[in-house]
Amino acid sequence: GDYNMTRLAKCPRDFVEAPSQMLENWCWQPEILARLGAHYKTGEPLPSELLDKLVAAKNVNVALNTLRQVYLATLDMRCHSEAVPDDLQALVDGLRPEIALIDNPPDANMLRTFGHLMNQYSAAYHGYLWSEVLSADMFFSRFGKEGVMNTATGMDYRKMVLAPGGVGNIMGHLTKFLGRAPQQEAFLKSCGILP
Repeated sequence: GDYNMTRLAKCPRDFVEAPSQMLENWCWQPEILARLGAHYKTGEPLPSELLDKLVAAKNVNVALNTLRQVYLATLDMRCHSEAVPDDLQALVDGLRPEIALIDNPPDANMLRTFGHLMNQYSAAYHGYLWSEVLSADMFFSRFGKEGVMNTATGMDYRKMVLAPGGVGNIMGHLTKFLGRAPQQEAFLKSCGILP
């Protein structure tokens, strides 16, 4: 039989989060927010001014959140490198202000609470951020140009990216869907870094 449900679980760690992050891209589109949001009692749709404010707030703290992801990915890689420091707490305390621009809270116990250090994401936490890059490229390069509700584009995404999942070369699937190799520009634009 066909075991499609397990295919995405076998994707490379630097792609596996991209499908869920694609959904996040849809949820920030005004036409989708308008479909999802309504007054909980009356069912009245969200006012357009509120939709505009929600979309405008999308990138609040995006720089700090991205720096946090870079910090966590760097910490993960350093903890799994050949030259693991003797004092891991000193590594944690030094990296966070250097990369994320924020000191560790006192008694934070980051090494005990960052579960991704010792699970299937060991030395692969960077995959979260890279998956965001890939999802932004897929979303804005295809759906952004062809329409967020374009059925043909949706079927291309389903057939070329989701259906094969972890079977075969994921970069080949993405290149086929995009018509070129993945790029970072869409991610940078979605964060407000590029116009």
